[in-house]
Amino acid sequence: MAESTLPRLLIAGLTALPLALALAAPAEAASSARNYFSPGYLGQPVAFCLDGNRDCGRPAAVTWCQANGYDDVLTFARRTSVGSGQLRFADTGNLCEAGNCIGFSQIKCVRSGQ
Repeated sequence: MAESTLPRLLIAGLTALPLALALAAPAEAASSARNYFSPGYLGQPVAFCLDGNRDCGRPAAVTWCQANGYDDVLTFARRTSVGSGQLRFADTGNLCEAGNCIGFSQIKCVRSGQ
């Protein structure tokens, strides 16, 4: 009796596997996000603005996320100033030479489902 039960269990398991994979696939494809604390660029913290102290906040965070293979930014947070020459602009990689450079403490990037 045990000999005939085992093949039926294997067949039932193999039949259910494709269904389980099909149900799980949409959840994986929807989107993926990653939270970066103290994000960096070329070994330095990322500046809160793009080069020339223009387009601060979201535009700089989106640029950094896209440079790291993501499509967009979900959230970001600013940190206090760290002085000149210690932050890099996400769009050019240049060092922030101003006296009062501000960086990101956190950037959460998202990759859209395809």
